[in-house]
Amino acid sequence: MESYEHFGVIARGSFGTVDLYKWKDERLVVFKKISLDNMTEHEEEMAYKEAELMSQLNHPNIIYLHECFVSNRVLCIVMEYAMGGTLDEFLRKKDGILMEQVEVVYMFSQMVLGLHYIHQQGVLHRDLKPSNILLKPVGVEIVIKIADFGISKILESRKTKLSSVLGTPSYLAPELCEGQPYNKSTDIWALGCVLCEMMTLKKAFGADTLGSVVRKILQCQFPQPRADIYGQHLRYLLYQLLRADPVQRPMTEMILADVAIAEMCQKLKLNLGLVPEKKPLILPTTAFN
Repeated sequence: MESYEHFGVIARGSFGTVDLYKWKDERLVVFKKISLDNMTEHEEEMAYKEAELMSQLNHPNIIYLHECFVSNRVLCIVMEYAMGGTLDEFLRKKDGILMEQVEVVYMFSQMVLGLHYIHQQGVLHRDLKPSNILLKPVGVEIVIKIADFGISKILESRKTKLSSVLGTPSYLAPELCEGQPYNKSTDIWALGCVLCEMMTLKKAFGADTLGSVVRKILQCQFPQPRADIYGQHLRYLLYQLLRADPVQRPMTEMILADVAIAEMCQKLKLNLGLVPEKKPLILPTTAFN
């Protein structure tokens, strides 16, 4: 801890705080401090699992873990600082002014790249939402960073499915509401919810009660993006991500193969050095059918 200078508390949670520090080399970093006191053995194991999981991930669109250690029964996870805040904060600041299509595709493509990498590593995020997506300014550009793997879990095998329902109600997929297993396609649904929120500035499945939220989810009742602002191609992609049947949702490989997303990924490669591990195929949107 001698190498860090405390700058203040960013957020407080049920198990600890998120603090901003300056490192010895003048870089700003985030400390996620998780108190191990009063935790059950299972909860403590999950806390260690988060640190272990994040230490294994290395991608431009994933928050980077610098180091982690335990001090006085507090698990400290030191991560890179994304000073642009969360996507949720960004959308709130729009004050009803819709994002341009190119801006949506620019941010969304980076989310797909990050989620694609996560899934390739055999990991489910399980709580993908705007407040867990961070923005980091790099020059005049914005780099998207997926964060908060606190309830993620490494898949034991490709056939493993996790039936426990975790996550935020408004972003739960229909199959979870019906008690069905959780797999990669459930993360895809949450990704669709985020895309819908970017295009409409409304929660895809927002309601006053949990019962109303679940009813909207099961009936796939989400706000429709304006056709005069967002082209048919992007709106069609949204509908594919929010298919009620998880089998019909495109996986990240297919999303990256979409013409518009693939073109944006090539621009990201040139401007920011962001690129999927394998070059996507240029396929028509009929590939989603």
